[in-house]
Amino acid sequence: MQEELFEVLAAAGQKQELERVIACNEKTQKFGLALTQEEARMLVQCRQDALKKQRRVEFGEGILPQLIQAFCDSQYIDRDNYADTLVQLQDVFYLYKNEAEDNLTDDELIEVMKELYEEICFGSVEYLQETCLERFARAVRAGYRGYISSGGKGDYEIFSEEQRWDRDLYLQVLYEELS
Repeated sequence: MQEELFEVLAAAGQKQELERVIACNEKTQKFGLALTQEEARMLVQCRQDALKKQRRVEFGEGILPQLIQAFCDSQYIDRDNYADTLVQLQDVFYLYKNEAEDNLTDDELIEVMKELYEEICFGSVEYLQETCLERFARAVRAGYRGYISSGGKGDYEIFSEEQRWDRDLYLQVLYEELS
């Protein structure tokens, strides 16, 4: 009896989540993005799978509508990769909620993810997951809290191990070569 009640509640929650995801189409259509019913169902099911995989329990609204709102204007997301990218971002979100030991709020993690995805990873979810967020989460676990005052903006350069392209240096070398 208790299992049946749980299944009924879970089904009702999935229906509400599906409605919230589809409602996001109103905003995302102006970016040329919209999810079909089938894609939205798949995303809601992937949420359940991601939660199980990460051994997380989530009550109430899932993170997917927030991810959709945050990433719908990305220069790296188009109609062809939209649903697949959302699946990956959702998986990454739940993984790094755990990896950061829940020290980041949902909004802080999404802000960090979006900035890194756009400015450092250039649309690569793999690089976001395997490099950038790994370093950031390691710092958060070690006690870093600078993201609180910055809102998660501009923090990654502290942890980056790669040399970034320097426009001024490039122009100087180019000028010297042409002279």
